[in-house]
Amino acid sequence: MITAIDTNVLIDIVGGDPLFGDASRMAIDAAAREGRLVVSPEVVAEFTTGCGSAKVAFDVLDILKVSYVDTGLPAAGRAGEARARHRARSRITADYLIAAHAVDHADRLLTRDADFTDLGIEGLTVVSPSEMVSA
Repeated sequence: MITAIDTNVLIDIVGGDPLFGDASRMAIDAAAREGRLVVSPEVVAEFTTGCGSAKVAFDVLDILKVSYVDTGLPAAGRAGEARARHRARSRITADYLIAAHAVDHADRLLTRDADFTDLGIEGLTVVSPSEMVSA
């Protein structure tokens, strides 16, 4: 089982979020026991912003044993097509790229953002930290 990790789950852990931090950490631990953890370039960029430096972000990813996997041309194209179909929505292109990356490089996307299912990326499986912890 390969799990793609979304930025909000990583930020919950690093920021010690009082509402979501524990569940996000337990979910990452559970996902790691089931298989590999991966992140996309967009997640790395967003996470680095939240950490304030690339070194801190990379150190955290290393501690959590999360691997970087490039998005690739097919997933990037699929993300762009889905974004074009949903222009009226307020979602940013990075969200479409994260979702398409998860479809091509993982079995599921671990995120607190349930709205990823509305992006129109065929084959996307979304799981929340609370679902992982209660499973």
